[in-house]
Amino acid sequence: MENNRCYKVTKKESSKIGWHKTEETGVHDWVGYIRVPEDGTYNFTIQIDDNGYLEINGEKVAELTGSHSSTSVSGSKELKKDFHYAKLHHENLAVPEEIAPYPNAEEFVPKMGNSELELWEIDAPKNNMKAEDAAALLAAYNVYGYASRKSTDEVYAAIGGWLNKKHTGGDPLYHHSCALRMSIGLSRFGVSLNGVPGANNILEEGDKTVLGGNEHVIVSTDSMAAYISSKIGAPDYSSFDDYSTPQPGDIALFHVPGEGSVGHIGMGSQENNFTEGSGPAQRYWLLYRSTLEDPEKSAFK
Repeated sequence: MENNRCYKVTKKESSKIGWHKTEETGVHDWVGYIRVPEDGTYNFTIQIDDNGYLEINGEKVAELTGSHSSTSVSGSKELKKDFHYAKLHHENLAVPEEIAPYPNAEEFVPKMGNSELELWEIDAPKNNMKAEDAAALLAAYNVYGYASRKSTDEVYAAIGGWLNKKHTGGDPLYHHSCALRMSIGLSRFGVSLNGVPGANNILEEGDKTVLGGNEHVIVSTDSMAAYISSKIGAPDYSSFDDYSTPQPGDIALFHVPGEGSVGHIGMGSQENNFTEGSGPAQRYWLLYRSTLEDPEKSAFK
């Protein structure tokens, strides 16, 4: 990540507050990424006055609540080699009446092992989907992916009706099935393509049960890519060579532009190289990556 031109990794301002007397009270918050050099279990400590916590990948690792003089709190977490999203919180409270006029002070010194904890900022694409939603969409797409339906004929036959007649009749617009498979995956995930430019209504004779109750499909690769762009925005990467350090668990949409329906579009995880047998794509949308924070709202929702 640090050496990949698609990422800009810079060190953030220190989250350390050395112990000192103060009459000021209030809250301090920091967010960023911690750098984990190797897989392993890492120990974290925070010296705090009064309270605060360290959160890594959404899980609190060390926390102290209430009003305290300088106190150490610790915790550990098993982490993979990578950058992991972290949040730090500190609060300085007024001196309790029962110990007044004891002087007020504040302190917040987080450590990773024996070294001061460093936070990094990463200029990288954001997750477009929550982890569970990305996994659900991939599962819905894979129902009619190459793993179970190895021919274009099978995909069109799954819907049947006039759409399959167009295909079996040799109409060139209905010759390819990649956008159709993506339509099936989106539909089974709960997305309606009704009103989307390039979408066909299958109700003349079609069986909408394969679409999870929906009624519309897209057969043009470029029309599907345009729809994805309208929901997510411009692709995060312009080629697989530009893709930033793919790692296990990544889920992405990809597109090889063409003319009309000629081209390729698909979805996959890092384990199958995002290509689903098609060769390198020219556009990639990052749906989910485990080391990036989940968005408040998933794409396509």
